[in-house]
Amino acid sequence: MRLFWIALLLAMAGCASQEAWLPAPAHVVPQEVVMEGLEGSLALRVGSRVAWRLEVYSAWLTATPTQGVGPGVVRLRAAFTEEMGDQPAYTAHLRLLGDVQAEIAVVLPLVRVVGQVAEAAPSGVGAPSGLRPAEPPPPTDEVLVKYRTDLRAVVLPQGSQVVSHDRVNRLTKLRTSRPQALLERLRLDPTVAWAELNGRVQAQGEPTDQHYPLQWYLRTTGARFTYLQTYSRPITVAVVDTGVRYDHPDLAGRLWGPGEGAYDFVGDHPSDPCGDPLPGSPGDPDPTDPCDSFTSTSGSHGTHVTGIIVANADTFAPPCPTCTDSGIVGMAYNAPVKVLPLRVLGPQGAGTFEDVALAIRYAAGLPVEKAGRLLVNPQPAQVINLSLGSTLFSHAMCEAVADAVAQGVLVVAAAGNYQDRNPGAMFYPASCPGAISVAATDRNNQVTYYSQQNSEVDIAAPGGSNVQPGGGILSTTWNYIANQPNYTFYTGTSQATPQVAAALAMVLSAGAASDAGQAWNLIRSSVTDLGPPGRDDAYGHGLLNLPGAFGWSLPLGDFLVGFQGPSSRWLPVREGSFETYLIPGTYTLVVCRDDSGNRLCDSGEPRIQRQIQVRGQGTFDLGTLFVEP
Repeated sequence: MRLFWIALLLAMAGCASQEAWLPAPAHVVPQEVVMEGLEGSLALRVGSRVAWRLEVYSAWLTATPTQGVGPGVVRLRAAFTEEMGDQPAYTAHLRLLGDVQAEIAVVLPLVRVVGQVAEAAPSGVGAPSGLRPAEPPPPTDEVLVKYRTDLRAVVLPQGSQVVSHDRVNRLTKLRTSRPQALLERLRLDPTVAWAELNGRVQAQGEPTDQHYPLQWYLRTTGARFTYLQTYSRPITVAVVDTGVRYDHPDLAGRLWGPGEGAYDFVGDHPSDPCGDPLPGSPGDPDPTDPCDSFTSTSGSHGTHVTGIIVANADTFAPPCPTCTDSGIVGMAYNAPVKVLPLRVLGPQGAGTFEDVALAIRYAAGLPVEKAGRLLVNPQPAQVINLSLGSTLFSHAMCEAVADAVAQGVLVVAAAGNYQDRNPGAMFYPASCPGAISVAATDRNNQVTYYSQQNSEVDIAAPGGSNVQPGGGILSTTWNYIANQPNYTFYTGTSQATPQVAAALAMVLSAGAASDAGQAWNLIRSSVTDLGPPGRDDAYGHGLLNLPGAFGWSLPLGDFLVGFQGPSSRWLPVREGSFETYLIPGTYTLVVCRDDSGNRLCDSGEPRIQRQIQVRGQGTFDLGTLFVEP
């Protein structure tokens, strides 16, 4: 019996020793993972007691979880903060550390998408073409003729009648049902010096001011085509700000001055105009911006805002040997729009709720009292621009906005520049009921990092970004050291706001709208929708679009293709074709003729839109896409 137990113990010991000698199970860690679309997974088949940790070495890839014990599945997700490059694939690298070590490549393959774009031919016409012939000029039944002798001694050709006659220049206008035949007969008449059809001319050409090419925002909003419009009704835009430099030559004739309604609600210290104003000052009728404590070589916020609206086109006498003789152009440069400067901000760029509220009511033509002085504006504004504000709610400012709106005045205000520091916060007076809150976009038509996003944002306009070369908004400023005018790039919702104010003034001046409600409805209904469909907190109803508001007939532009989905992008069409790489997924495809040239499909431009599914790898051919003219 004793031998039996000894043998059993030896057998058990042998089993234990044999298990210790077995090799550890193999860990299965892939060297490469291929994602399908924006999401993928990494399976780690390791021992139950193996501790591991993942490090990600690419900004576009995230992994969850990044550490664990034993086997597991790591969720991989692609997230691009900037526009994706046009390339066949993206590759990221992971490092597995801990009890198991390995290098893992994560590949996100993209699908090559190709296609062609052409303009659809009208019904009954031959094959479609990407080009459309220029429209012929409208026919005329009038002929201009200059006779060598007095008209009374002339025998008029049969079938013609005199419409008018200029005796000074011996120029006669004839009307006929057969103008070409009449023209041929007149050219054979020895009493005729010359004859020609009374053709039509059309306003053409953009301004030639020196810095106009740097004003990219005029292309973005389509304001570059303002020369196509005629304006007749005088409009006043009140700029409630730091005041203005009346001596800036680019603003000559575009400002209501002291004694004409302009007013300084801050008031200057008699011994130090650049210091703090005296408490209880009633102000004065001269809103000249005396200085700028922050940007002394390129200052005057109010002058910058004013120039965006009404800076003149063409030349002026240069104020210094190295100064420009033409500068920039304001959006309303060819409209009878004038700015009423109202100063509420001092040299430090700060003001009070009280003064802003007073200025709003005063601008609207309502009587106000300042330190015992009754003030009545002789030039009531149709539009008020407020490139200022606070994150604090103000009854004073919001009640003033309500009073101005009740007077039929459009109140346009900056949405605020605090999104990166105080995301989603309301900004006043932009968030006051009745105010039009304006957000800011950059050169890529993306809402800027600083532009406030909240439920009160109504519309977006270019505000610029200082991280993009030439990406700011160029306008009129002042060099207080050299005491001479200059021009500077500023960025902010302060710069976006006057573009909307100018647009509203322009539709009123052109007669496209007869009152404030019609003007705002016209501008709002013609915006280019960006972001999610419909109104959103970033862009409001969309990006300002003047050609859509006015219905301008623009020169034919190039075709543009847009994909909105997992990897959104806009592509120019070159020689009728396009090519790009996209992440697999569902997309909204938009194809248009970009007549405004702003790299967007604006309202009023010929377009097609459809949903497409981009699958797998390789090449996806969309074929020929026909855009209706």
